[in-house]
Amino acid sequence: MLTFHQLTISDREAVQAVTLNAGRRNCNYDFANLVGWQFWFHTEVCVLPETVVLRFTFEGDRAYMVCTASDLQPELISALLDDCDGRLLLLGLEDSQALAISQLSQFMVETKPCRNQYDYIYRRDHLATLRGGAYQAKRNHVNRFRAEHPDFEYRPLTPELFDECRRLSALWREEKEANGGTIAAEQRVMETVFANWDALGMTGGCIFADGRMMAFTYGAAVTTDTFDVCVEKADRCVEGAFAIINQQFAEHLPEQFVYLNREEDMGIEGLRKSKLSYHPEILLTYNAITIRKAYTLERMTADDAPLTIDWMVRQYGFSRDEVEQWVQTLHFNWPLSVKALDTDGQAIGLLNMSDYRIQEEVPQIATDAPDVLASLNSRRYTAVFSFIVAEQYRGTRLNYNMLISIMPELKASYDFLFIPVLHRLKTHQYWQRWGATEFYRDAECVCYKLELKDSGID
Repeated sequence: MLTFHQLTISDREAVQAVTLNAGRRNCNYDFANLVGWQFWFHTEVCVLPETVVLRFTFEGDRAYMVCTASDLQPELISALLDDCDGRLLLLGLEDSQALAISQLSQFMVETKPCRNQYDYIYRRDHLATLRGGAYQAKRNHVNRFRAEHPDFEYRPLTPELFDECRRLSALWREEKEANGGTIAAEQRVMETVFANWDALGMTGGCIFADGRMMAFTYGAAVTTDTFDVCVEKADRCVEGAFAIINQQFAEHLPEQFVYLNREEDMGIEGLRKSKLSYHPEILLTYNAITIRKAYTLERMTADDAPLTIDWMVRQYGFSRDEVEQWVQTLHFNWPLSVKALDTDGQAIGLLNMSDYRIQEEVPQIATDAPDVLASLNSRRYTAVFSFIVAEQYRGTRLNYNMLISIMPELKASYDFLFIPVLHRLKTHQYWQRWGATEFYRDAECVCYKLELKDSGID
């Protein structure tokens, strides 16, 4: 069992003992970023031998990031699945890590590249010298700034300069069109960093010219050879201000830092163009991975009646006495019913079939639509009594796979499926997508029929 606690500055030594040496240049493992944004993501941490696990809130969902030098081990993934009730969202995984997880047969894995979150990582010496034809335009910006401000001065960023940073940052915010909530959050992060500058091990620099600060930047180590640039602000009205702080900061950083991580572009077209124009050495790929336990399908027997009853009471809110009576009287077709079991043998889905007649399920149809009833009863059919999937497997192909597993027998023995669906359930569109058509409705449910010959389910 994993034990998490709220991330605080006191976790720095334990966290960085892993992150600085893991070789993962992901900017999200920069401890300053983790602490600064803790209020936004509600980040919690669990430190294991050679591994740091981060648990946080992302777009309303519980999500995780794992920093480790090796691939994620199945035992850790299983522990995370238990911690999140069976549907694990892992963010920030590089391509090699995502590939390794996808090859673990005991899990269902869905991978989605997150291009907007890719990190741009540069050679520090390239940004410091701007040598070569590829950097001609950047050199021009730097040289113009130098020509127009020959008295400019680069200074290390220290606490007595924070008020100047605030002044410049306020000017930058006024000029920049962006989401107000995000900009306010960035300001709060900056104040957290300023208040804990030494405790976070921050390094920064700034440009002064004409008696005022024109640009500043700061960051911290994310690995022993990679420095993460967390913030860079400059006066947009000053030609070359961004270019000069970029170049000067790279020049003044210790030589131990081979790489500079200048973080993501957030999908902003102009920002992406700018970051690409500096010719990143590494475009660090990230993936969002959703993991569930793998499953197998088995046919059910009458011994599974208690399982069916428990699921219908829990999922549909029916009374237990009512469901028990249905199971006893409505002619369940157990050999045609299917259950899905995860790798721990737990049921995660049920498809219960029944051979009862339509008028037994909806007796009023005989009065309301006798011609429809006669037409339906002249044909061969079976009924879907219940079709239930555990919450963590919704949105997967589990529904489809359960139905497809019995489709050859259905098509061989029946003309159509009879499917009663309560109004309050969300499965109406599911059946409609397969071509099921409504033939009757009352106050409680809609009755569908799905022609098996033309169902589109093979």
